[in-house]
Parts: sequence; structure tokens; C-alpha cells
Amino acid sequence: MKSAHRFSPVILCLLMIISTRLFAFEEGEQAGKFANPDFSGRFVLSKNIIGKGWVILDFFATDCEACKKELPELESLYEDFKEKGLVVIVFATDPGGASVVKPYFREHPTELLILIDRYRKTTEKYGVEEIPSIFLINPEVVIAACETGYSEEFIAGIREILLDM
Repeated sequence: MKSAHRFSPVILCLLMIISTRLFAFEEGEQAGKFANPDFSGRFVLSKNIIGKGWVILDFFATDCEACKKELPELESLYEDFKEKGLVVIVFATDPGGASVVKPYFREHPTELLILIDRYRKTTEKYGVEEIPSIFLINPEVVIAACETGYSEEFIAGIREILLDM
């Protein structure tokens, strides 16, 4: 018996690509919403931050060596552009949550906004499969740039974009 529907290999490939992007956000797309707790347990909502200026979202873990290299670069960007309204949010994806993340940032203080994503809801929403991953969001709530993995060139590219803000 013949199958009622046969898809060409091209169509099947396109369907697979589409299905793998259900919650991923890419350059040129609207940024996703989030609601994550800070160290005090107070929830920070995306609607109170995104759309008010440039925002960097960074997905981080305390045991990630590339994340540890990237953090000072993000701190430098924040220091250089905070007067112009830049906000840098670090989503700590450690499964141990605040019990792991708080001690790490006690030893490595930062001015960046650290949010807990213990259950990886925001991480999954953004389609992050590898950390570190960074999203630069413009004031129109559009992802202006994104990158997986630590890259000095990408950080330099963000700096160039922000110099024009």
C-alpha cells in the first residue's frame, strides 16, 4: 500500500530545521520575555528592562572556563556604556541555583545584574544549547547580534555597535 503523503528530502530537511527552532531567537528577531529571580529571590521581568535601551543577555555557568574569560569583557562593556543606559544581564544556569552562584559572585564581585536560571527556562526559551551565549538587544526589542561561545572578536563587534548608540 502506498503512503498518502510523501515529502521530498528538501521538504523534510526544512521541516526538521523549523522544528528545531521553536523557541530559539536569532539576529533580527524580537527578543523573548523572561522572569527570573535575582540573589534576593525578587523576580526581574524583561518588560521592565528590555525596550528601554541596549541590553546584553549572557548565559553563564560558574564551572564554565570560557564564561569566566568572557565576564571581565562584559564588565568592561558595562563600565564603558552604562552612562548611555546599557544593561548587562547574566543568566546563571548552574543546576545548584543561588546556592552555587551566590558564593561564586561573593568571591568575584560584579556590577552586572545576575539572575538565576536554575531550571533553564530562559535558557531554553532563547534556544541556548551551549554556554557562554550572548544576545545583544537593541531599544526596539530586536536582537542585533548573537553568538555562542566566547569570542574576543564578537565582544569587539558589540563595542563597535554600542559606540554608535
